[in-house]
Amino acid sequence: MADEESRKREDSHESILKSLGRLEQKLDQLQINTGGEKEEPRAKDDKVRCRVRCTIISLGLIDTIKQEFWAEIYLSVTWIDNDLKGKNARDVDWNKYWDPQLYFVNAVKVDHKEQWRTITEKTPDYTMVKLSIRKRANFKSDMKFHSFPFDYQKLTIELMSDWTVDHLQFVMDKDIKDSIRLYKFTDRGWSLRTHVLAKPLLEDKEKTGARSEFPHYHISVHVERKYAHYLWNIILVLFLTGFLGFTSFTIQIEQGAARFGVTVALLLTAVAYKFTVNAKLPVVPYLTLMDKYVLWSLIHHTLMVIQNAVSLIFARTTIVDYVTVAALGGLFLIVNVFFAMIALKKKWRTDKELTKLDEDYWVKGLTVE
Repeated sequence: MADEESRKREDSHESILKSLGRLEQKLDQLQINTGGEKEEPRAKDDKVRCRVRCTIISLGLIDTIKQEFWAEIYLSVTWIDNDLKGKNARDVDWNKYWDPQLYFVNAVKVDHKEQWRTITEKTPDYTMVKLSIRKRANFKSDMKFHSFPFDYQKLTIELMSDWTVDHLQFVMDKDIKDSIRLYKFTDRGWSLRTHVLAKPLLEDKEKTGARSEFPHYHISVHVERKYAHYLWNIILVLFLTGFLGFTSFTIQIEQGAARFGVTVALLLTAVAYKFTVNAKLPVVPYLTLMDKYVLWSLIHHTLMVIQNAVSLIFARTTIVDYVTVAALGGLFLIVNVFFAMIALKKKWRTDKELTKLDEDYWVKGLTVE
């Protein structure tokens, strides 16, 4: 009995060892297919400083529902690699030398990508290597809609390295300023500002839960929404329906059904516009400025329906009808003036912030946030 249990145990051990052997072979094959082992920096205490420069070749197709945008970019990353002293770029097997291990964190759909490396500068003291990347892709962006339709969006391309901050540091290439080709902006619903912002930063370990910190590099542009479409096709229409609601008071109190017909029809119009606005934005856990105005329009028409009911109850005394109509008229005027002031303030603040960024970029040469 003991011999049988011993044989079974030995067979089990052999089976486990064979499985581990097959797993090791698969891992070795996977390592070969993915380009070999990840090489260490030239010295443990030598942090590689990678200088980054970006040109945004084209930008467009801003999708507020998916919170994405499309862009074509050219990125150059340069660093010093003294292991390449005395070598020519055409004779170098780049797979055997250090690589910054870069990838784009927020790229969700890549249409095209090509990259190549060259030696840009050789001196007796150092050799400069440049990695060039050209990429067309859709990028995810965290958009804010509190001020919609008088909002602007910050569109960011997020670059990250698989090396930790102990091995690699991103810095801005200040020899040539980051740039964007304005004439290749294709989204007619937005206005593209002229500046490009760049910012190296570190991961927040408290948010990611990672044991190590990894370097990030953000390249951002700003786009400002063209609000005329929403102003004339939604806001103005809601304002006019609210104003036209007062025409129902020209109908005598005794004809309550006719009054109700007018006010309820206008209320349903405001509800329909609410669905129109929702279709243009993603589901967000807050009210946009447009949402607030549409809700105000719904409340206004609801109050008018209530006023019609109260007037019918007190049909014998027309003073109630006059007082409630005057109160609704005053409220309608005050609230619309209030919303107009808020919209003007937000537009003024947006223009001020973005104009300052444009001036800093062109006059002072600043590209850092």
